[in-house]
Amino acid sequence: MPLVTYIRWRDACSVEAADATPRPAVPELSEVCEVGYLLAENDEAVLIGMEHQADDTNPGRWRLNIPKAAIIERRDTDMERAFPAKKRRGKA
Repeated sequence: MPLVTYIRWRDACSVEAADATPRPAVPELSEVCEVGYLLAENDEAVLIGMEHQADDTNPGRWRLNIPKAAIIERRDTDMERAFPAKKRRGKA
């Protein structure tokens, strides 16, 4: 089972240019937070996905390549730590 990863990173954003209020053109970036399964990584990017299958089948619904140069924060953990089993309460 791959790790669950949280990544906070900076990405391009779209700015509406049709606004009636004039404003200077300033380059902007958005701060984005993503959570997913860590599927792969290399020196340049991290690949996360919304699903993982135990066999060699590639998950296909959603995958995202995040450039490592854009990552501000990254936390990896296993499923047991991310979602610990609930302890049963004994009768009082």
